[in-house]
Amino acid sequence: MKPLLSILLAAATLFAAPLAGAADFPSQAVRIVVPFGPGGGTDVVARLLAERLAPVLGVPVLVDNKPGGNSVIATRQVALAPADGHTLLLTTDIHAINAAYGGTMPYDSLKDFAFVTQLTTSPLMLLAHPSTGMRTLGDLVAQAKAQPGRLSFASLGSSSPHYLGFEWFKRMAGIDLIDVPYKGGGQALVDLLGGQVSLSLIVAGNGIKHARAGKLVALAVTSPARNAAAPEVPTFAESGYPEFALVDWYAILAPAGTPAAVVARLSREIGKVMHDPAVVERIAAVGLDPATGTPAELEALVRRDIERYRHMIALTGAKPEER
Repeated sequence: MKPLLSILLAAATLFAAPLAGAADFPSQAVRIVVPFGPGGGTDVVARLLAERLAPVLGVPVLVDNKPGGNSVIATRQVALAPADGHTLLLTTDIHAINAAYGGTMPYDSLKDFAFVTQLTTSPLMLLAHPSTGMRTLGDLVAQAKAQPGRLSFASLGSSSPHYLGFEWFKRMAGIDLIDVPYKGGGQALVDLLGGQVSLSLIVAGNGIKHARAGKLVALAVTSPARNAAAPEVPTFAESGYPEFALVDWYAILAPAGTPAAVVARLSREIGKVMHDPAVVERIAAVGLDPATGTPAELEALVRRDIERYRHMIALTGAKPEER
């Protein structure tokens, strides 16, 4: 009986360990690492999340902006953090894009992380300056074919979905445009509004405001279906490009090995926060919609997008920015 008792006690200890870790969470402040600077959409969402999670978890929730290296610096820091749920990463689809480019990375985008939950979703909107005379996606293609290399497109660099998506579309449509790379979306929008560039892809919720004000012309949205914030704007699919679909997302990751019970609790509590009416209203102001789900659903999304972006990279020959 003694050997059997020893085995049972060992098994009980083995299965109790992760439960004990989950029961102790949180035991200190929780830190949300953001791989981008203050002021952008990721920062807005991170600070809203921190504000609402702190009273739920009963500990301070801090936001730590760590820009640089196309998000690699901050992402590596979280991958190496203790796997106890106290260090989280608020990232975007750049996580999938970096993995799709491959090369030497200081972490594995799938194996080194626990997937907690998606936070938001946002289709992009293709907008033109009114001086171009365009009203539809068909107008864009016709003009670009009639005068190749004359129209310009404001991109956000080769590690952005904006760049890869538009390069993909250019090859679908068989057109040529001048790529004008920008460090951030703010200056790209300023130059588009001023007519210094002809076209750009912008978060749909923000783009439609400029279109309705008559400052820009909305040609199409990148989502599979029309966007609720801009129901009057057709999709790329409706405009003759059924294969084209592209949707931005934000999500929360944790270091691999974080106890499943901790991940489940964080996923559940964050989901409640993101669907709070006050939070929905505030993120709508930066063009985002809440879109939460299970850890398994987020992992599936990341895997799917890695393959999608690999396909775009292979088709376009795009090269990664320096990390």
